[in-house]
Amino acid sequence: MNNLSDFHIHIDYFKNYNQIFHSFNKNKIYALFVTNLPEIFQQCRKEFPDSKYVKLALGYNPQLANKYKFNQSLFDDLLPFTKYVGEVGLDYSKEFLASKNDQQVAFEYICFQSAKLNRIMSIHSRKAESDVLSILINNNVKFAVLHWYSGNKRILQKAVNQGYYFSVNYSMLSTQKGFDIIRSIPLDRLLIETDAPFGNTNVNGKHYDLPGIYNKFSKKLDIDSFEIIIHQNLRRLLEEQGNVLY
Repeated sequence: MNNLSDFHIHIDYFKNYNQIFHSFNKNKIYALFVTNLPEIFQQCRKEFPDSKYVKLALGYNPQLANKYKFNQSLFDDLLPFTKYVGEVGLDYSKEFLASKNDQQVAFEYICFQSAKLNRIMSIHSRKAESDVLSILINNNVKFAVLHWYSGNKRILQKAVNQGYYFSVNYSMLSTQKGFDIIRSIPLDRLLIETDAPFGNTNVNGKHYDLPGIYNKFSKKLDIDSFEIIIHQNLRRLLEEQGNVLY
């Protein structure tokens, strides 16, 4: 199976992160390597070589806002070195609600800066979908990919109307709610992610089976050549940004 992509993966969270990183290059798989803090992005730039297939994204995960203050100046310094921003967004789950205001301030700034440079954003929106969408629109963000979306279909349709994409994963495919959300997304707005090592990637007894995940999507959605459609979607997104796939 050719032309596979994983549009949201935390490579640095794997114990064998170097092996995982190089496997994408070896197998010619396009991967968006998201980071959780600007400081982590900075370290990963030093640790990992430039890659044709693995793209490093500058992030500030809202789930860490209660522990780490957003380093605005470092974010600004690093933004010119990538075309991707992620993982960023808002999380209003009970565990993270106390940092809601800090999350909003950081996300507003990140969107404002990212929009100016036409960055593609991979966005966390759990229980905060309406605010996420409002902030994206208010800051004129053109290139947003909603990662592991779990909100309602009304907001989903608003995001579709705005031209945004969605990265979906095997964990979503395995639940009725997740599957209903996947089926509500236009086929030309779908991208595949794993959110590994947090999302389920074990399909056929293998720890990370990306071809198996694509096959599961193809069968459950009853779509032939599913990987070609996803590849075309990713290529289109990058071309809209003025970028190239490889």
